[in-house]
Parts: sequence; C-alpha cells; structure tokens
Amino acid sequence: MTLNASDRDDTVDPGVDFYRFANGGWLDANPIPADFGAWGAFEEVHTRNEALLHDLLLHAAERPANDLDRKLGDYFTSGMDTDAIERAGISAIQPTLDAIGAVATHQDVFDLLPQLHDSGFGELFMWGVTVDHDDSTSNLLWLVPTGLGLPDRDAYFDGSEAATALRAGYVDHVAAQLENVGTPSGEASALAPDVLAFEARLAEQHFRAEERRDLGRTLNRHDLEALRALAPELDLPAYLVAVGAGEVTTVNVQNPAYLAALHGIVLDTELPTLRAHLAFHVVRSMADALPAAIDGEAFAFYGRRVEGMQEQKDRYKRVVAALGEDMGEALGQRFVDETFPPEAKDRAVRMVEEIVAEMRHSLESVAWMSDDTRAQALAKLATLRVKIGYPDTWRDWSELTIGRESFAANRLNAARFELDRQLAKLAVPVDPNDWEMPPHAVNAYFHPTRNEIVFPAGILQPPMFDAEADDAVNYGGIGTVIAHEITHGFDDQGRRFDANGAFRDWWSEDDQQHFTALADRLVAQFDEYVVVDDVHVNGRLTLGENIADLGGVALAGRAHARVSADAPPIDGLSPAQRFFLANATLWRANTSEELKRTLAQVDPHSPREIRVVGPFSNSDAFQEAFGLADDAPMMRPREERIEIW
Repeated sequence: MTLNASDRDDTVDPGVDFYRFANGGWLDANPIPADFGAWGAFEEVHTRNEALLHDLLLHAAERPANDLDRKLGDYFTSGMDTDAIERAGISAIQPTLDAIGAVATHQDVFDLLPQLHDSGFGELFMWGVTVDHDDSTSNLLWLVPTGLGLPDRDAYFDGSEAATALRAGYVDHVAAQLENVGTPSGEASALAPDVLAFEARLAEQHFRAEERRDLGRTLNRHDLEALRALAPELDLPAYLVAVGAGEVTTVNVQNPAYLAALHGIVLDTELPTLRAHLAFHVVRSMADALPAAIDGEAFAFYGRRVEGMQEQKDRYKRVVAALGEDMGEALGQRFVDETFPPEAKDRAVRMVEEIVAEMRHSLESVAWMSDDTRAQALAKLATLRVKIGYPDTWRDWSELTIGRESFAANRLNAARFELDRQLAKLAVPVDPNDWEMPPHAVNAYFHPTRNEIVFPAGILQPPMFDAEADDAVNYGGIGTVIAHEITHGFDDQGRRFDANGAFRDWWSEDDQQHFTALADRLVAQFDEYVVVDDVHVNGRLTLGENIADLGGVALAGRAHARVSADAPPIDGLSPAQRFFLANATLWRANTSEELKRTLAQVDPHSPREIRVVGPFSNSDAFQEAFGLADDAPMMRPREERIEIW
C-alpha cells in the first residue's frame, strides 16, 4: 500500500483546501456507483470484503465443511432464490398480519406487542440488553422508543422543501406497501396520511438525535414499582413477563416521557390507522425477504429518496448484508480465516500499545487537569481492554434453525434466536469475550461500560491498514482510528464512566468546567460548517465524534513522530506529510445530496470532508508539516485553536 500521486490534486494549495489537495484526483475519478449513496475509502474496503464473503458463501453452499458452513450456505442459497421468494409471497408474515388485522380494541394493540416483539418486530417500543451502567459485571434490560418510519424525529416537523417532499413521498410509500399486502388501493391511500400523522405524534415524544447522546436524559433506572407507576395503563411489569424477562427487577427506560404518553396517543388514534401502522412496519422490517414488488418499493423510498442511490444493489450483496445482520459473527469467522494472519494482528497490537502510551503521556501532562482526576483517568486507561481482529471464543450457532426453503423464515428464525440470546444474558454475568460487531465489519467502537476498544479484522485492511506499509501510512490511517476510539473513553460521554465502566462523577468540578468550555468551543466551530445548501453540521450531535477525531489525529500524530523520528522521505514527502495525507485519504468520499441531508439529521459523525478540515485546522503539527502560514485558510487563528488531548 502506498500514497498514489494520481489521487491528489496538485493544482490546489494544501493551505487552502487540503481535502481537495489530498483527494481531488481520486474524487474526480470515482463518481458514486449507482447502487451507493456515497463512495469512499470505507465503501471500497467494504466492497472488497463483500466480494470475498460472496466467494466463501458460494463454496459453503456447494461444499460445506461443517454444520456452521451448511447453515451459512443454506441461508445464502435461500436469499438468492428469488423464484422461491416470489412463490412464498407474504406467507412468512401472514400470521402476524392476520393478528394485526384481528385487533378490535385499543387494548388489543398493547396485548399484541409481546408477540410482535418476540419476532423482532419492534413496534411502538422495544427492549434490548446491554451492560449495566452501574455494575459492569451485570447486564441490564432497556426499553426504547420506536415507531418511526422516517429517518428521525425532526423529519416529521422540518418545514424545508426537501423535508416536506420527503414526507409526501413517505405517504405514497406507506400506501404502496399496504396495497402490496392486500389493503384495497383506495383504503391504503386514505390510511397512509393518518399513519404519518400518528407517527408525528409519536415523534413529538422522541428525543432529538443530540438529546439521545445526553446520558442525563437516557440513563433512567426503574424498579418494577416505578415502571408500573410510569405508565400504569401499559402494565409494563406484565409486558416483561410476556416477553420472557419476568425475572428482572430493574430496567432502564431510555425516554420515560415517551412511555408515559404512549397509551394516550394510541387511545386517541383510530383503530384502522393503528392496524395500518403496525402492518406497514412489519412489512418494512422484512421487505428484503419478500417479493420484488415489496422489496423494490422499499428501495424506491429508502434507497433512492433517503440515501440517494440510483439502483438497487446486486442481490448477492443484499443477502450478504442480511447475513451479516443475522449471523454476523459466523460469517466473520470465515472471513478471518482468509484475511487476517497472526503477523497482521501483531503489528496492530504494537500500534495500539504506542498510541495508548501517547494517551498516557497526554493525561500525565495536560495542564488543566487536577491531580485527583488525573489519577483516576490514568487508572481508567490502565484498565482499558483491547480487542483486535476477532473474538477469542466463537459463538455457538447449533440451536439456530436455517434451511434453503424460505429466506423470510430464516430471517425470522435468526431474529428470534438473537432475542433469546439477549434475554439469556440477563441471568448470567457479563461475558468479557462478547463482541457487539462482527469481525468482517469495516468499523470500530469504544464500549463505555466495558471500557474496551474493538477493531474488527474487516477494518484492518488496506487502505486503512497494511502490515507491509510504512508507519506514516498506517498511523495516519488505522492509527488515527485507534486513537479516535481511545479518545472516546474521555470524550463528553465516555469521560463520565470510570475505570470499571460505572456511570459516575469522578471529575473535579473545575476539571468538568474546563473540559466543557473546550467542548463548547468545538461545538461552535462545527456548527459553522455547511453540509448542503442551508443545512449545517449539528455541532452538539457530533460533539463526541469531533472530540475523538481531534484527539485521534493529535495522539496518532505524536505517536508516529516518536516511533518514526528518523524515517526518510518517500516520494518527496516527509513522514509527517505522509501521515496527514494518509488520514485525509481515509475520509475521501463522494456523497449524494439526499444522503448528506439524512446524515445531517441522524449521524453523530461529521461529514467526511469536515472530519479532515475540522481537526487539521486546529493542528500545529499539520501547519508545520506543510509549512503553512498562520493566515492560511485551512488554519484557524492560533488563539482560536482547540486542543483537548
């Protein structure tokens, strides 16, 4: 792996637009493929991984090596058999649609929820299980709002022309899908606007995207008595028994006001509207496993209108994606065998060690942090768990029933299997070896209650990481991702969890105020960036990721400078220049206007171009590497530059 001069645009001054300087040639040569809403480095890696998985699945379908291989091959075969999918029609969801059609009272709606939730249809609200934020050795059940078919709460109320058009398109889409499952055309057209109006009432009670990041709002432990009192008409303790969680004594309610209001909203809604809403969302969640009329209509709205895709992805890609959702760790097990040798893992581990050392130095030396807070921060870093590549112990899939006959049945079986697995966690201590992302994913994460960073083998691929490449390219690529995830442990959310993963105040008041002041300045910086037309970055929604991007570039850059102090130039570029070019290459992408608008509402990450421009504008090391003047357009005035870690 190397940095290709043809990917750059040397006609652009790096001090004016470094993103274009680093990526202009590539951006011009790589328009968005018709079946993508965006095309960039992450999509490139994902597509290569996907092609390899396709080959592995074809082999598993023809010559399975074991029972797990057989399950993977059978699942893939069922997803590719479009003739069988057409013959089956909606038979897999017909019993659920019949149960919805039998709803005769408003109480019937609530009585039906456990049955819907048991099949993975998260209607109105849904449960999930994660590590307890007060005790990281135990798991905790959460209740979270659902019920929206548009990308986010604000899509129901935004008065812009684009949002108004999207709502109109959604009404047409709901009507079309209702008609596709048997509702007479005129009735479907009459019900669809009422479904939108009902969802708008639900949306009024939903948190905004930035509010969902506010742990003070979302961490709300309720014992059974408090849960009953929160929404007496819902009888939530009885609901827990019905879904198989009757042994729990405490739950977390992400949005208490939503559950408190839900019964009244449902009671004020006509039954035909409620039945239409429930039926539509069942179809929506299963569309890719249903006949082409339903699948194609789902793409026309969510793929084309929401994401800006022009064509639907090849069938095999969609089946691989579904398999990744339903049996991701099993699929990743095959991927790891082919792509991630021990020497690659060893080099990644060494990089993590160097960047952790740089974070330790930052915590030891940052001037504004008090000694007591510093000691606890260093203790948290010392206990940070690192997972690289793949789990030490693979998940057991022997009890999951998968066949070649019905793709929809396989998807439903997998959903029920996963829900049972999640419920079983409530009765046992937290498994430290559990992963929340499959090994083939082109992604990474920090888990605050586990105090761990996780880097699947899927992202440890060129151009993110290459075990044969020079340090500058690797530290500028995956190194900044590693540092980014480490920094998440000390961003506006992660800093509120201690070394044991418990949510508590362990910062002094002065330290909190200093950190918040720096964070607020970063919010203000990113609020100024324009996404498209009059849509700006939401600096509060993206704050955690912006802190991590800022710290990621700084930490990885300092670690690289330390380990490669004597490295020679390559292709006329110094190690520091190659580091920053590699990082900019990581975020290269062309993105559709539709997807830009959608992501601005819901994505806690800034647009990819701004993930380069924003951090670099605060970086003295970047300025020095390219010899830029203080007044270069890329640079913020020195007195306005922000450094947190």
